[in-house]
This record gives sequence, C-alpha cells and structure tokens, in this order.
Amino acid sequence: WFAHAASSRVRALAVYPTLALANDQLERLRQYCEALGLRVDAIDSVRRRELFRELRGGVSSYLSRLDVLVTNPAFLMHDLKKWASGGRPLLYGFCSRMGLLVVDELDFYGPREVALLLSMMRVMRLALPARFRVAVLTATLGNPRELAAELTRITGFETEVISGSPFRVENRVYVVMGRDLRPVWEEARRMASEVGLRAGEDVMRALEDFEVFKREVYKVLEALRASGASPPRVEVDPAEIVAEYASDEGTTLVFTRSIKAAEELFRRIKAERPEAARACATHHHMVSKRDREEIERAAREGRVRVLISPRTLAQGIDIGTVVRVVHLGLPESVREFRQREGRKGRRRGIPFTETVIVPRSPWDRELLLRGADALRAWVQLPLERVVVNPANKYSLLFEGLFKMNSPSLRRLLTRQEVDLLRELGLLGRRGLTPAGRRAWNYLNFYEFGPPFGMKRVMVGDGESYLEDVGHCDLVERLQPGCIDYSSGGLVVDLLRKGRVTTGVVEAPLSWEALERLDFLSHSLEEYRKVKARWGEPANPVSDYYRGRLHTGVAVSVDPPTGGFGLLRKAPSRVYWEVLAPTSRPVVSGGRTYFLRERVSIPVMGPVGGSYRDYTYGLAVELEPGEDLEWMRLGLATLLVAMRLSGGLPLDLIEYSLEAVGDRKVMLVHETSCAGLLESMDWASVRRGLESLRPGELAEVLLRQLDEEAHLTLLSSGMRWDLA
Repeated sequence: WFAHAASSRVRALAVYPTLALANDQLERLRQYCEALGLRVDAIDSVRRRELFRELRGGVSSYLSRLDVLVTNPAFLMHDLKKWASGGRPLLYGFCSRMGLLVVDELDFYGPREVALLLSMMRVMRLALPARFRVAVLTATLGNPRELAAELTRITGFETEVISGSPFRVENRVYVVMGRDLRPVWEEARRMASEVGLRAGEDVMRALEDFEVFKREVYKVLEALRASGASPPRVEVDPAEIVAEYASDEGTTLVFTRSIKAAEELFRRIKAERPEAARACATHHHMVSKRDREEIERAAREGRVRVLISPRTLAQGIDIGTVVRVVHLGLPESVREFRQREGRKGRRRGIPFTETVIVPRSPWDRELLLRGADALRAWVQLPLERVVVNPANKYSLLFEGLFKMNSPSLRRLLTRQEVDLLRELGLLGRRGLTPAGRRAWNYLNFYEFGPPFGMKRVMVGDGESYLEDVGHCDLVERLQPGCIDYSSGGLVVDLLRKGRVTTGVVEAPLSWEALERLDFLSHSLEEYRKVKARWGEPANPVSDYYRGRLHTGVAVSVDPPTGGFGLLRKAPSRVYWEVLAPTSRPVVSGGRTYFLRERVSIPVMGPVGGSYRDYTYGLAVELEPGEDLEWMRLGLATLLVAMRLSGGLPLDLIEYSLEAVGDRKVMLVHETSCAGLLESMDWASVRRGLESLRPGELAEVLLRQLDEEAHLTLLSSGMRWDLA
C-alpha cells in the first residue's frame, strides 16, 4: 500500500490496532518517507498532547499537510464523533484530501470492532468531499468475497482479493519435557511395579517404551502420583536455558505469564550469569517508552540478544534478527501463540528458526497430561476466522446515532436506523432520548463506556499508576480479593467517587497483604482447612505461582432475550479456586484422563462497577423433561464443533441454563456483537456437528470452554454420542 501511495502521491491514513504496532510501523514509514521526501507522523492521545505543546495550536493544520498519517481505531472513532457533534476534530482536514485508508491486522479485532470499522468507513464516505480507496490486510478471513463486496458498496471502487502464503523459513519446535528423562523412566517403572499401577494402555505402553515415555512423561508421572507414589520432578530451570541464548548470533524473544515473572527471570540471570545478563533486557509497558525504543534499537543492532516480555513484543513489533521464540508457559489462545510466533524468521538471511516451549502454566500441564501429540495438535489448530457481517445491527446503531448528531447527515437516516433507535428507546419524538445521548457518549471503539479506562493504583513503596484497564475487565477480573495476573498484585480495594467505581487499589502479593484484609479472614481460614485436609502447608502465594490457586469473579449477566438489545453485567462475588495436589485417573477407550478436585472458596468482600453494551441474545424455553447437565454438555460440544469445522472463536457465544419452578430456560448471547445468532445457517452448523469426530483436541477444547461440561463427559466414560 505504501508503494501505491508514494508513487501515485496519494495521501494515506494507516490504522493499526495497537500503539506498539503503530509505533513500530511508524519507524519504518519514517525511513521510507525521508528517502522519498514525504511527510509522515502518527496521532494518538499521547502524541496529540505532545503536538499541542510543540505547536501551541495549529495541530489540525499540521496534520492536514502530511502525506502519511498513522493512527489507531479508538482515536479515529473519537475524532469522527466530533465531526458529527460539532467539536474540534483534528483529522477532518487530512481525511478530506485522503485517497487511501489502510486497515492493517483486521484479524486482531472482534466482530463488534469489525462492524464499527465498516461503519466508520461508511460515515467517512458520507461526510468527506471526495471518494477514497480502502486496503485491508489480515492473516485470516472467513468470508473475503463478502467483505470485498461490502467495500465496493462503501467506496464505489471495485475490490480485489489478493491471497498467498507468507514468507517463512524452516522452523524447528522443541518441547522441554524434562532433564535426563531416562533415569526418570527407569524410576517410574520401578515405582509402577511397587504400587501395582493401574492405568490405561497409553500409560502402560509408555512404561514399556522409552520413546513413548518421552511424549507421555507428564501423564505417566501424574498416574503415579494418583497411586500414592512420589515420582521425581522433571521441571527444568528456565533461567539456565535462557542465559545460554545470550551468546547466540540471533535475537531470542522470551514470553512470560506476567511482568513480575519477566522481571524475576531477568534478576535471576543477572545474579547467576552476570556476563549473560548484559545481553538481556525486559520489555513491557512498565518500562518507559524511551527505554523500550532504546532496547528495540539495541536488539536490531545486536547489542541485546535476549528480550523478555509478557506481551508487548507479541503484537507486531518487527525486530528482523529474531531467530527464536521461547514460551515460558503457553498462552490460553492459539491467536496469541501465533502472534508470538510471528515475530521470528522475518528476513531471508535466516536459515531456520526455533520454537522452544517450556511448560510452566496450568494450561501447559492440561495439554501435556494428554501427551505431546495433544500439545502439537493445539499449536497447529487453525486460527479463528474474522467474523465480518455487514448486516450486524451494531453498525446500524452507530450510524444511526452518528446521523442523528450530525445536522448535515440527519436527512440521510434510513428507515432501518430509525426503527432500531426507537426499538431500543434511544429515539423519541423530539430527537434522542437521555438514554440515546448516553449511548452516543458511551459508544467507543473497544468498549461501551466513558472514553477513559479504569485506574489501577499500586501501593507499597509509595503509589504508582499502572496501565488502565477496561470497564469490563474490572467487573470480570479485578474485584477486591482477586489477583491481577498482568501485574502480579492483589486487588485490595476499589477506587470510588461517591457511588461511582473509578478503579482499583493493588498491593504486591504476599502473606502479609492477604492477612491485612479483614474481608479475607473467613476465606483464608477455609483455605487453611482445605490444605490441612490434603496434608499440605497453607501458602496461597506459592499455590498461585504453581498454578494451583486461581481467583475469579462470579458475574450476574442480564442478556437480551429477543435478538439485538442491551447486555448488563455486574459483579456478584469473588471466589478462589484451589486445586488438589493429585488427580484421579479415569480410563476410557484405552486412554487415561485425569480429574482433579477443585474447591471453590467464596470471598465476602466488597464488589463494585457494572458494564453494559449492545449485543445479540436469545431465550429458549426447554421441554420440562430436559436434563440440564446433558444440555450443558450438548451446548459446549456444539461450540467445539463450530470452532473445529467453522473456525468460530470458542468464546464468541456464552450460555446459561436455568430452572425456575417447572420451567427450564436456555439463555445464549454473543460476547462480541456479531449477529450470528440472527443470521446463522443452522443447517450448516448441524452438518458440522454431525461430522465431528471427537479426539483429544476436541476434549482439550471442551475442557478449556466449560469445566462442568468436561466433568460430565469424563464421568460418562467419554460418551460423546450422548452429548
């Protein structure tokens, strides 16, 4: 797209999903533009403040003279709303002379955001004096022809679909199952004989054949623990592995579960291998932007060989010398795994690349309990497809509100838009209702809410503000008593202004921090009782780092029940989930599966905040004789089939089953407004379900989606046919 813009002298607006990716692409665009005598800059909320300080006004005029402008969709949508409402937009001058709109990484977005991107193109086409072309770049797309047809309707230009395979070099994958496995195998054989191990054929074969044991080591050791044996541990020290890569010629990216884990790994390397630490650095949002840019420059120049990051390096940063990606624990989504993997092997001079997986998280262990083949099947799972639905009513909602707020476009309101706004109670006889004006103010790109995030304040040695989180994240993950997985902190309180929740207060996770909170007293006592029953010392901090303690929020969800409407979420209570030290094996079809006791401990602390957004939902009354337990398994199996056969995101549709007296009701809703519940070809879905041949991958996905349904399946002896 840049070659076209530069050679044709067409002004281009490039929209990237994240600030990290936008900044990385900006550096490359600056080099190109400097060589060609073109002007380029980026605009977001941070850069806007910088420009106002530098120029003391005239920012819009400055931007309008650029040849290439880089931004993100949240800033673009915020500016577009000013076009309608009579504010002071910064981008109108540039866009009025724009010839090309570039939307990169479309596969980053959910269905709701894709609908808003299409709506922004439509209103820009109506509001701007001249036509513009659109270029969309994406790694995966389920219906490219349908998107192409919609882009043609929006722009008036013919749309071409260009596809092909990306450049790749040979990649070698290593799963670090353990150190010196042959002595472990011999010890496992001895223990199995002593305890009279009873397990499936898969475990018994692994005890007979060392080559099979290497793939099934986690499963064999778990079966021995379940039989009362104490097999040797096989975990390796990640610091020892990572330090060796500091002397390599290429760059290694190391991904961890959290900022705390990244910093701890770097400190250990610094203490144990100081010469290696000089070629290592951490990279995350707590590192200043200036320092991050210097670290990236040092990596490109070869002065830094190992970059340790929880996430920031996964989304589009291009350091061409990357030859290896190390996963210290797998992410829970294939998409994030692929984003991490996409950072390496991006230059033709690299002969081959490496993927190194070091099991560290509960999710790794869940996969490896099914053997290395299950892990391989999971990492090779096709990406979820981007859901593009031009008939999504979220588009009607935004475009109708935009036109109602724009005196020049109000006459272009369609009957569909008016009917929808009236149906939702947003439009009355005299214009927008108070609910309509609130919806317009709250309608933002990534969330339905005020155009600023919820604050996180870390207390301890003074106070510091962490990166803002979304309103929905606060409701679902960050209530008092929860552990913040991104910071490793404990949420100790809510930030409030009157009755309004504005954020949370966090403290470093420690025994002392837990015991200082009065509302945790009963929960900690119950936790001690559970650990005593298992014959273990009580240490919630250690259990958290070992993946045996998780925190969550029980959320009250009030979805729409008749199609498109308002979804409401509010936190009900916090809970801790504690996992038992050993599992109970279940043998089915010659294979060994494991059930681990999980104890849920309620936390009687304060909760606050709420979240609303528009989406699709349905309520279906069931026959009185329906068994809700099997209905739940059936729904979960349906979603797994839709993921495997249709590429739909596993978490796109949520469900609940309720019994009220003699009535039984099934509630389903879309977590990201897609319009599939209204437009789904259910005959095609049924064919996909009938063609499902469940294997270990289907079982893993079911476990990831719904633990209760998974338990029902295991308890039935893996009777998929009953689902």
